[in-house]
Amino acid sequence: MSRSVVRLIVGALVVLVLIAGAGGIVVWLKITDLKKQLVSSLEDALGAKVQVTSLDLDPWNGQLEAAGISLTNVRPDAPWEKGEISQAAIRFHFWDLFAQTLPLRIEVSSWSVVLHPYAAGASEIPTLPSSKAIQVTDLSARQGEVEIQLSDNKEVMLHGVAFDSSDNGAKVWTTQLQATSIVAGSLEAGSTSIQIRGDQDKITFSDLRMHCGPDQGMITGDGEIALSDRHAAHATLTATGVPLTMLVGTAWQMKLSGLVSGGLTYEGTDQSSNAHGQVTVNGGKFNVLPWLGKVTALVNLPDITDMEVDHATSDFSWKEHTLYLTNLDIRKNDVARISGDVTVDPQNQVDGHLKLGLPSTVTARWPQLQDKVFPDQHEDFNWADVHLTGSPDHLQEDLTSRVLAVGVDQGSGIINQTSQKAMDLLKGFLNN
Repeated sequence: MSRSVVRLIVGALVVLVLIAGAGGIVVWLKITDLKKQLVSSLEDALGAKVQVTSLDLDPWNGQLEAAGISLTNVRPDAPWEKGEISQAAIRFHFWDLFAQTLPLRIEVSSWSVVLHPYAAGASEIPTLPSSKAIQVTDLSARQGEVEIQLSDNKEVMLHGVAFDSSDNGAKVWTTQLQATSIVAGSLEAGSTSIQIRGDQDKITFSDLRMHCGPDQGMITGDGEIALSDRHAAHATLTATGVPLTMLVGTAWQMKLSGLVSGGLTYEGTDQSSNAHGQVTVNGGKFNVLPWLGKVTALVNLPDITDMEVDHATSDFSWKEHTLYLTNLDIRKNDVARISGDVTVDPQNQVDGHLKLGLPSTVTARWPQLQDKVFPDQHEDFNWADVHLTGSPDHLQEDLTSRVLAVGVDQGSGIINQTSQKAMDLLKGFLNN
């Protein structure tokens, strides 16, 4: 081989090395700039301070590997406090480093976030990090924990949260989200999934499926939240076989049981909210009316204090943290019926205007009881008005005093016809 050929080969190799070196320097500079832009874009998008323990290049897989990411909110009106991400993979194609826009796919694992939706003021939904140089097209996350801090030191925990989000290119994001469990105090819902669409002016959710309780009860529904003005929200939910204890406050959980089915419509804004619907309770027990068992036993009917009723339905509405039950209809066949309206205020104070019905064939045995306490006859029942007040632990009513007065007036009339058990019940009324 001649010296000229050797020089030519060596020169070509040197040129290739220089080109490769220059290319490597350009790629390195692009990667370095990309790291800075990622952190900066994330801070701008979330209004947060972002710290990253490590952000390394994996050339074999064409990705940046981030670890130890901490997010601290700096916007008082934003509905979140902090977040932690253990690992994140930021995927891209090397040839896109030289394009005007760099598409990125981000995969997150082992993460957590703390939310507090009662933040003052109306905050916009954070956008995903993007700029002229960076565009996130896909975002997925696994092994997540979400803590939602509510007022009165209450919290909701979402475990095993995972989601997959993608941008259709027109700034419309679609997200499939799921969680293995949702815990609120002593209550726990099972696996939950929901489809979310994020437009520029609203967020729409659909195909909500939340499993509740051991009997595979479920809540389904859809709705939307506006991202402008007062953030108007609308939702329609349907419950099927959901344990009643999951839907009531702690003060009521030991007193009510059964499986709830029904529908709910919610309307709300940043300033106010309300909901309304109808419910049916199957296998219901309502151990909030111990006086009712005494009344039924007094007239030789079964004591239904801890007995499942045969029918329980009600319309309801919720506004300004007050619950209104209307068209209440509770029945124990051939024993008793209850109808009327009940209001429960934010302090769990009850104001109920009820009617108690006993079979007319039973009340007719005691004319004074029927005439003075149960005067209204309808559908083979005679009805008495009942005013209910107080709290879950100490409900008071005005019926037993009237029953007692009639019992005293009739003397041996009621007592002799209902045996010694009636006497014991009357003594119980007096002791209360």
